Amino acid sequence: MIYKNSYFQKELRHAYIENSISSKRKNAFAILAGLVSFAVHFFMRTMSGSVLGDMFPQFIQTSYFSTLYTYVTVAFFLYVLYFIIYYEYLSFVEIRKNRWYLLTKMGYSPLSMIFSKLLAFLYSVWMMYSGGFLFTIGLTLLIKYTFIHEYMPALYIAGLIDILVIGIVSITSSLYIRDTKNARYFIFIFTIVLLVVKSVTGYFTLTSDRIMMQNALNLVDSSQAKYLLFSAAIVFVCTLICVFKAQSVAKYYNMPEETYGYVIPEGTSVFKIADPAKKIHLLTHKEKSVASNNIIDFAITALFVGIICITLVVNAFILISSATQPGKEITIFNVVPYVFQSNTMEPHIMENDLAYFRRIDHIEPINIGDIVLFQDNKVVYVERVNAEENGQYTVDIDNYPPMSQVGAMKKTISREAIYGIYTHRNRWLGVLILSANTVFGRFVLLLVPAVILFFYNPIRIFVINLIHFIRTSSEAPD
Repeated sequence: MIYKNSYFQKELRHAYIENSISSKRKNAFAILAGLVSFAVHFFMRTMSGSVLGDMFPQFIQTSYFSTLYTYVTVAFFLYVLYFIIYYEYLSFVEIRKNRWYLLTKMGYSPLSMIFSKLLAFLYSVWMMYSGGFLFTIGLTLLIKYTFIHEYMPALYIAGLIDILVIGIVSITSSLYIRDTKNARYFIFIFTIVLLVVKSVTGYFTLTSDRIMMQNALNLVDSSQAKYLLFSAAIVFVCTLICVFKAQSVAKYYNMPEETYGYVIPEGTSVFKIADPAKKIHLLTHKEKSVASNNIIDFAITALFVGIICITLVVNAFILISSATQPGKEITIFNVVPYVFQSNTMEPHIMENDLAYFRRIDHIEPINIGDIVLFQDNKVVYVERVNAEENGQYTVDIDNYPPMSQVGAMKKTISREAIYGIYTHRNRWLGVLILSANTVFGRFVLLLVPAVILFFYNPIRIFVINLIHFIRTSSEAPD
């Protein structure tokens, strides 16, 4: 006997890793997912008054729904990364490396090993995902949100299904894709496709609705979301493929790719005849289009330079804006960018919008209805001009909060106090600047250019290989 324990226990150790180390790693990963989810939740809470709050209210509510929905979303991407990093441990790559060949010759049942592999995978994913889910609930208890349990089962099921779909597809891909790098690119691309399917089928809309999610049966209601039917079909088909394909592959000895060069003389071209069309395809064709690669390399470099420049400009803008005094705001090409931090001018200017004001001198005329930037008693205001008399302008805000006295903000100011006229706004740049003023946002803006500078070459190679994989996959024969 090669293994003292069952094959299932061996699989739980994830390809010869000691069980204690593996368990610690899984528990640490579950805790990491919960902590990252809470970091994202608190970051989104700071964005509650911006366009992000309008578009993604499910992330910013002070409820268990928001923290758990954030966990489900974060866990999806973290587990995709987990499957990519530990692809060789979690998939059937060991069959390609002939680790099952001797076992099958010694009488081990390939079918039994296949089911052990799949069950070990399901158990590991369930354990890590459930641990993170419970850890997130525990953290939410500390901030004393109102405990509502009705939507917890639906959120739990929705997140677990997403992870199982990605996982089963990752395992199945290892039976057909020999190169592990290409398999990782395939997982990345499939994840994007899955997100598109979830959006098109209305699954995102369903899972973000806290009322609908209080009934888990809504997840399987085909009239509201067909995504689960799509997921079930993928899981069923992939399981059948794993059972039959892996059982077949395990019985044959696979020649390692790195030995091809020793068996086949250098300069020899190898062809494959594809049945039933009898098409001939060149397998060892290594010629590359130099011009095409140079264009791709230049485009990637230009993209990275652009990202670095944008982050540096945003950081510089934030630092300059923080150092400016009232009435001395930064001016760029005669335009004053102003982060509007109230709702007094809604709906024309929303809270946390980046509003643009054209800087004017003291003799430029002001029209009734203009939204102006002015200073009164060393305090900067943004209000609308309602009337003008003898060089004095009456200004007031557009939106008074409930229970407040209308007209309380009405002022009469001189023409010299006005130094800007509102032209337009940008909601997303307002979010960018608002987030950059948080600890998390400032860290990201400083980290992104540093990561690109230090890891430029590995990132560039990854992107080039990903593009190459997409191109070769699209050119593959039917």
